[in-house]
Amino acid sequence: MKDICYLCGLPISGRKSDDHVVPKQLLRRKQPKVKGFDYAGMLPSHAKCNNQFGPETYCKKAMSLIHVLHDNNCFLKRRHPDNPNIEILAINSNCLPDFSTQDLRFFKFIDVRNKELSEWSNPSFFTGKPKTNPLEHALFVSLSVLAKSASALLVSRELKYIPKQWRIIAIPNYGKHNTIDFDELVGNTKPFDIGVKVWLKPVNNGNWWVIYKAFDMVVFMFYWFSCISSDIVEISPFRSEAQCFEFQSPRLIDLINYQWKQI
Repeated sequence: MKDICYLCGLPISGRKSDDHVVPKQLLRRKQPKVKGFDYAGMLPSHAKCNNQFGPETYCKKAMSLIHVLHDNNCFLKRRHPDNPNIEILAINSNCLPDFSTQDLRFFKFIDVRNKELSEWSNPSFFTGKPKTNPLEHALFVSLSVLAKSASALLVSRELKYIPKQWRIIAIPNYGKHNTIDFDELVGNTKPFDIGVKVWLKPVNNGNWWVIYKAFDMVVFMFYWFSCISSDIVEISPFRSEAQCFEFQSPRLIDLINYQWKQI
């Protein structure tokens, strides 16, 4: 695997780029090794593939936004009184103190803090401005980055090869999960940082469960490498309680800006 890019699955000729298995944006402690913590290391990739994964920069901000959009004290959702086709999601900027102008632009926010109410309350203000779904955008960024990291862990620690086809079922959960631990269910695992921990568990027919905990978000991921229909039993207990999303592609690089399909 030293000469194969794990993101696109193609051989690496010339200069390669070592990609962090756990994104640096999720780690605050000094790398690589600290007693009591795990170290995931790096995997080889094309420099172009590695650099293309720009959304990784915004993963932590995306999870902060998801947290805010589950706090009724931080946002207000209303339809415009003069044009019901316009739905406005107003977010209290005090709930996102670390968001820069670049962050706001990435999540397609319209900053009205320095505008008069009369200006942005007019329906014409929204003409030509793209519609967006901040919660969906933040969720898809988070799912893609965590799925990329989970896949890298599977490749480096368990599979020892690059699959020709990826199928990932992701079940996200939100809230204060810092006290939740799955060691008794899956096995003892060291954290990568405070609040960042990953569990890998093999299931029937070469498929895998991955539980990825990152701060206030826990994502259950089912890696479906076989076509045995009975494997769906493994994820059925969660389907009635939470949303399930699916990624399918022969290349992990396609996780960039991927529109996860709800199933």
